[in-house]
Amino acid sequence: MTVPQFVNPEIYLATTKEDLEKCIDVRFKVYTDEQKYPIELQTHSADDVICDHWLTTCQLADGSSKEKIPVGTIRLLQIDDQVGQLGRLAVLSDARGLQVGKKLVLTMLEGAKAKGIKKIFLEGQVDKRGFYEKMGFVLEEAHKEPYVLAGTPHYKMWMRSIP
Repeated sequence: MTVPQFVNPEIYLATTKEDLEKCIDVRFKVYTDEQKYPIELQTHSADDVICDHWLTTCQLADGSSKEKIPVGTIRLLQIDDQVGQLGRLAVLSDARGLQVGKKLVLTMLEGAKAKGIKKIFLEGQVDKRGFYEKMGFVLEEAHKEPYVLAGTPHYKMWMRSIP
């Protein structure tokens, strides 16, 4: 059994420039360093300034520091009064297994609901389909086939009614 590197995950709405920079740093580590997406995909997103972002921080499991370390992020782009888009969900590999991704999605859904958003869609990597299905997202008939986005196969998935 692997000993977790991080403990005590806490999620909060990223409200400052520093918080947003931490979110983007997590995305860099996951999408650019780990998954080898081009750096431009993380640095030129005009949507970042109009989205709501959430950040997950943890403490080191060995207790060597009380500092909160950013380990996960997600964002919500409001498309219109009733529709939102889940995007940029990223969790550091060393923090996986703590259900950070699940907690981030649930927190984002609560935030969307509070804004009056009724439906959420996402464009998720094909290998993440099972995760999103467990969270309540579905492939609809019109979007059953994967398509290439940023060089990687993706599915468009929907949650037509936020619980």
